[in-house]
Amino acid sequence: MHARTVIVTGASAGLGKGTCEVFAEAGWNVVLAARGAEGIETLAHELAQHGGESLAVPTDVSDPDAVDALVAKSAERFGKIDLLINNAGIDFPGPIDALSVAQFDRIIKVNLNGVFYACKAVFPIMRTQGGGTIFNISSVAGRRGAPGATGYCASKFALTGLSQALSFEGKPHRIRVSVIYPGGMDTGWSGEERPDFIQPRDAGRFLLHTADQPQDFVLNEAVMSPLSEQHFP
Repeated sequence: MHARTVIVTGASAGLGKGTCEVFAEAGWNVVLAARGAEGIETLAHELAQHGGESLAVPTDVSDPDAVDALVAKSAERFGKIDLLINNAGIDFPGPIDALSVAQFDRIIKVNLNGVFYACKAVFPIMRTQGGGTIFNISSVAGRRGAPGATGYCASKFALTGLSQALSFEGKPHRIRVSVIYPGGMDTGWSGEERPDFIQPRDAGRFLLHTADQPQDFVLNEAVMSPLSEQHFP
């Protein structure tokens, strides 16, 4: 049996990095995508000790040509794309009067447009190969608004609509589309460890478990929250 292949955007740190590690340890071929080449190339080298192969593809997901190239290189290298995890995301936190138009546009281009570009590129491949799975990583900020997160919330709320529409489009072709809403995660970006938050590798194990479900099983949405938080619709 050939190893399955996953593309992970935002692969250099946090949830993306933890997910790549978990899938590589499970024997998957892992395509790592992020803007910086050094981080993902180092990680790809570290993952090479596991069963599957790893491919690092520097990619700015806000550039549709770069995303097309990412998907094409993945399909050429491994012949099949079983799973796409759209994880790349950015934010410029602060009140709306401090958020520039350029910053708002950048948030939308990365968090929403980037997902659209990747799904658009991978859909024909998955349709031809007879199915596939897409996980769009949102946030609990995509279910309810939060102060200081105008652009971020807007992008993540829109991601839900995109994911739901794609789920209907993909169903006849056995393409599963899920939207995942993580809560507080210990990414290290704040400069301090948060053991009470979701650990990236734990989130990766959840994604692996979900990807391993039968192809006719669809998890439309999932909210992931640490015990220190409570999130409801």
